Amino acid sequence: MRNIFLSLGLIVASQIAVAASDFVVSYRTPVIRNTTSTYHDYYTELLKLTLEKTRPTYGDYKMKGVPPSTSLLRSLSDAVANTYPNLAIEVGYEEKLTDSGMLTYINIPIDGGIFGYRVCFTNAAIKEQLKKVNSVNDLRKYTIAQGVGWVDTEILRANGLTVVEISNFEGIFKMVAAGRIDLFCRGANQLQPEAEQFKSLTKLTYDESFVLVYPLPRFFYLNAKNTLAKERIQAGLQIAFKDGSLKALWNKHYQAGIEFSKLNQRKHIYLENPLLKNLPPDYKQYFIDPSAK
Repeated sequence: MRNIFLSLGLIVASQIAVAASDFVVSYRTPVIRNTTSTYHDYYTELLKLTLEKTRPTYGDYKMKGVPPSTSLLRSLSDAVANTYPNLAIEVGYEEKLTDSGMLTYINIPIDGGIFGYRVCFTNAAIKEQLKKVNSVNDLRKYTIAQGVGWVDTEILRANGLTVVEISNFEGIFKMVAAGRIDLFCRGANQLQPEAEQFKSLTKLTYDESFVLVYPLPRFFYLNAKNTLAKERIQAGLQIAFKDGSLKALWNKHYQAGIEFSKLNQRKHIYLENPLLKNLPPDYKQYFIDPSAK
């Protein structure tokens, strides 16, 4: 009898080990290959960090990159359809994303709020006149490009700014360089790598006089059925935040780019984010001051 129980125990343990090793988390991959952009690298490494931090409790895991999509809306559709196992998508907060009950999010900002500090690509012909921009009202005569489905579109429009949505990411830079659109505002951490990435566009430049500032928490969104993945990633984020490893990863990917943007030397133009009116303020404790050393 003892041998039977021992055998059963070994079988159960074996099944648990197999289940743990089969735990898969899917992540987005870059649309543009072989570039200097490290945008997706941060989120991929952050996911891995959360899974490593929780390995002692939750066991082994696998990470799987999904085919790149040019549209955030397509990626969200994949999450709603549960097309890939435990697909975690980095998205700026919008209450409507969870209205259907198909998606859920982890209420810990994954990039410290840095995407709420926006510096703008522009074309050389208007760079000088942009130095006269001192307020939101001054910006209203310019057109601003955004990707389709990006949360910033609603924020900018709510502040009376003119936004043009474009589905092709590379095409946005080309249109700005050609003067067909005036501005393409990016996170302060993105200016340096993207300026390098698109340096072949000789008429593309960037404004150095102002920064748009608005609260923009970005969260990991998952299919609402992926409860174990949500629980594990959330636990990993909490551990990484408390032990400083999240900040260390943030510094590794973002600090040099932030210093390049020279935020402290720019005029700060503050915008309202009406999308946050029903969001509990807990997220603010996880914001990182980009001007702090």
